[in-house]
Amino acid sequence: MLNPLQGRSRLLPSVLNSRLKYAGLVSTICLSLPACVGVGISLPEKTTLKTDAYRAQSYRSIPPQITRTTKSTPVREWCGITVWALVVPVPLKLPVCTSYSEQSFGKDEFENEAVLLNTQQKVPSPLYACGPFMMLGPIIHGYQGNALCGVFPD
Repeated sequence: MLNPLQGRSRLLPSVLNSRLKYAGLVSTICLSLPACVGVGISLPEKTTLKTDAYRAQSYRSIPPQITRTTKSTPVREWCGITVWALVVPVPLKLPVCTSYSEQSFGKDEFENEAVLLNTQQKVPSPLYACGPFMMLGPIIHGYQGNALCGVFPD
């Protein structure tokens, strides 16, 4: 008489073998893509730099007092994301962001008017990408990443 578990033991290796073949085939196809996939993200980024006059007052434990601020004319820019599927870009952006520069004035330690803060808002557009040819990314200046995925800054 045959053992009922004996038939299952023969079935188990064949199922595992077919699944391993399928996983290997899918992995080979994914690694052999002829192009990269990625996303470009454009969001406002604000940077404020303290001047020497600001640091001098802070060093002397005098809280810097801003008396007035001048701002450049804001420029409307597109922001959002761009999805790259193979070699076709799909932009999902709207012109709702602004770029500008700003200077904040106040009195320095000699009671003269001086620039205390320089502020700039801009919309950078780095590209985040993955693909089989990302190993060539370090050829481009500023690439950050490895051989599979990385970032190309502005």
